[in-house]
Amino acid sequence: MADEPAVEQPGSSPVAGASARSEFERRSEQDRERLRRARPAILAFGVAVALVGLLLTAFGPTLAGPIGSSFRVFYLIIFIAAVVMTPVAMFAPQRSTIAWRTGALGEERTGEVLRPLEAEGFRIIHDRLIPGSRANIDHIVVGPPGVFIVETKSYERRLSRGQKERFAAQARGEAAVVAGVISPFPVTPLVCVHRADLGWFKTEVDGVRIVTSRELVKLLRKAPAQLAPGEVGRLSDQIERTLVPAVGTGRGRTPD
Repeated sequence: MADEPAVEQPGSSPVAGASARSEFERRSEQDRERLRRARPAILAFGVAVALVGLLLTAFGPTLAGPIGSSFRVFYLIIFIAAVVMTPVAMFAPQRSTIAWRTGALGEERTGEVLRPLEAEGFRIIHDRLIPGSRANIDHIVVGPPGVFIVETKSYERRLSRGQKERFAAQARGEAAVVAGVISPFPVTPLVCVHRADLGWFKTEVDGVRIVTSRELVKLLRKAPAQLAPGEVGRLSDQIERTLVPAVGTGRGRTPD
């Protein structure tokens, strides 16, 4: 008799950033294989360019007059660029692969700051697949203040108005998915941003709060209680039964 498929039990939610980490590792392996095959050609091309730059530096033509000597510098730059960039081209992963690692680190960081809330009556559900989509919901928080989705972003620069609007729209869409699972209970969308400069003032776009990780935990702790402990458990169990983990689904979109 064939084994029946395992049924996920409440509380067995995958760790934060699991699918992003898995996608990063998959793409890293693809990059390593691609570079392994291309490395001889990259090395040959780099050596050829370096030799051309070196020969031009020593024997290349120059213009007459004072400006002519600057051509030697230009030729030398060709040689130096080839020497520096060839090893980089031989081993550097694609930018999209690095972006997946950045996304995974951001989600893992959000998971870390949310973890202490579990001792305060919250249930934290990570990395759930949106039905009919290859996208995921980073974090779902169910606790005394209600139900929240937290979309994680990790950026080094100041966010533009357009980025904030796009993040807010994404969070609202994810909240609508979870609200459909636990209707008629409302779901509040939040965006948690790591590293980026949000400015000195409270950031809210189209009704969606955009906060740092420290502000996220403060917001959840200070929000007024709306759910009894029994409701927290029932709603979180319902979400975990309905929305499957995203890890292993091979998400293909480029992370924001």
